[in-house]
Amino acid sequence: MTFQFNFNREENYLVNATLSTDGVEVEGVSCKLYLPERIYEKPYLVLKPAQHEAGKIFHLWKAALKARVISLSGETELAIDAPEVYFSNVSRRALGGGLSETTMPGEPQDLHIVQYIHGSKSNKNRTKIAFWISQNKTLTPSAICTTSYTGEVKYETVRNFEFTLRDGLKISFANHFRNKTEKNKNLIQWSYLVAGAELESAADDVESIKTRALEDVDDFLLLTSFATRHRTMCLGWTASDDQSLTTFYRGNYAFPKPEDSADERDEIVDIQHFQMFVERCYPTFSQFKNKLALRSALHATVTSKSKTIENSFLSLFAALETLVSDFRKSENMEFVLPEIEWKKLRDYLQCCIKKSSDPELISDQRATIYKKLNELNRVSLRDAFEAFCKKYSINLTDLWPIFSTNGILGLSDVRNKLIHGDPFPENLIQPLSIANENLRYTVERIVFHILRWEIENTNLSISLLRQNTNILNLHSAQTSLSTPIN
Repeated sequence: MTFQFNFNREENYLVNATLSTDGVEVEGVSCKLYLPERIYEKPYLVLKPAQHEAGKIFHLWKAALKARVISLSGETELAIDAPEVYFSNVSRRALGGGLSETTMPGEPQDLHIVQYIHGSKSNKNRTKIAFWISQNKTLTPSAICTTSYTGEVKYETVRNFEFTLRDGLKISFANHFRNKTEKNKNLIQWSYLVAGAELESAADDVESIKTRALEDVDDFLLLTSFATRHRTMCLGWTASDDQSLTTFYRGNYAFPKPEDSADERDEIVDIQHFQMFVERCYPTFSQFKNKLALRSALHATVTSKSKTIENSFLSLFAALETLVSDFRKSENMEFVLPEIEWKKLRDYLQCCIKKSSDPELISDQRATIYKKLNELNRVSLRDAFEAFCKKYSINLTDLWPIFSTNGILGLSDVRNKLIHGDPFPENLIQPLSIANENLRYTVERIVFHILRWEIENTNLSISLLRQNTNILNLHSAQTSLSTPIN
């Protein structure tokens, strides 16, 4: 589990739930559901199965859960669904006389809660939705806070950000506020960022919201994460129409922590250029043929504080290879020779190897060489990378080169050492960090070129990086890492 359960608070819902797994259903299980106060926290639940139910579910580590509350008139008032619930710290307490009490704490994923509104005569499926967004100072509206002598607090928004996504979906970022009164009567208030939108879909139709809005919101936030160097994502949403009020808690994701925003690195695109950046680059991203490759590269550039330098380096290099591989396929540069011609050459080479008398090869040696022959027909990563940079006019001359040049250690040499499980000693962490940052700048510049955004309008320009410590100490870092590699 990602957090400690707090059993001392009152539950938000107490329902009888149905658990299902592997085609087996267990109905009527007592379930306490606890909802988070803050959007970056996650819901949890506690099952208290009766003794005859406990034997059927005690061993489970995962199950689907659903619960319905039906009114006296037979209408559904409340629906709770979670396609996956992960259980841990399950306990059973013997009470004597053959009785026992079972407690099953669990963390529901993609929890969906629907409160139905009955009596509405409207058939319109116009939904107002508020996507919960993790903290990002570029997207957060600027506001002036005014405090009155009466204790009244007013916020006046002076700048907010709006953007129209693919298919005309308009999102508007705003601060929403919540408060609570603590036991000592103190009033606690906090704000959180939302992206408001209206959608032609039923509020309780999760799949429609995911396919018609969430993917585009995620892509926009991924671009924002890249431009601001701060991981930003949608954590869930509330939605409403004339038929229902719904809440969706996104699961199976590691959410950005709010404290991470306090020391986030300087953005690559300054705030005065951000609006123009997303207006130009979001359509380019949307039209990119292999979005999966581009998404992978964007994710790699957003630093995770949980990553080691080595893992960060390998992740960035994998992103570079993904983009170059996609380029190779699109430019038909995967192979040197067509398959038919290569088969002829390969057969000829095998014949030469078999007949070799100086040196004379034994059977096992020949077999090993035969397995490597197909690599000869693949265009090298270096050649593909150089063609890639030429096509997009990418200038990387001020950065640590990817491949060894004129006796200078290449970042690919660092990658080869790490990928084969050969670590660097601790005294070389600083040079390795410089290599990692240079690789980050390289991948970031490449992505900007793909998105058709000028490097001069970023903090990655040659003139701005010239005084960067990772550039000033480049030569000494290359020298330091050359010894353990060479």
